[in-house]
Amino acid sequence: MRLLLFVAADCANITADNKLNVMGVFNEIRAAQFPARHPSIHLVVKLAAELGEYGQKRDLTVHLQAPDGEPILSLTGQVEVPRPAGGTRPEVNAIFSIRDVVFQKPGPYQFVVLVDKDFKGDLPISVIRLPEPPAS
Repeated sequence: MRLLLFVAADCANITADNKLNVMGVFNEIRAAQFPARHPSIHLVVKLAAELGEYGQKRDLTVHLQAPDGEPILSLTGQVEVPRPAGGTRPEVNAIFSIRDVVFQKPGPYQFVVLVDKDFKGDLPISVIRLPEPPAS
């Protein structure tokens, strides 16, 4: 499988006819204090099937890694690769919804996507400390 799209968003869904709706794409999280809790992240993954994968099930995994490379969380799901229809290459859409992710400190975090343990891509997320407001 080939990665076509991998984004973090405020909201995402898949329609009955397999269209992706994505709103509020971001790659920065700003927080006034740490540890910081982010209430909701939707990770959107779009993959293109390669010849020979049609009709098979694949394990789709996303890891979140801290700036030091330590794992924070892992999410796994299974997707079924559709067979070609109408002469087009099949695509697989997946959305992982994550609630209340805690970032211990500011820095460069990253999400990594794997299909059957094969690396497909990463998504850097910068977690930034907001400046303190001036004292009055």
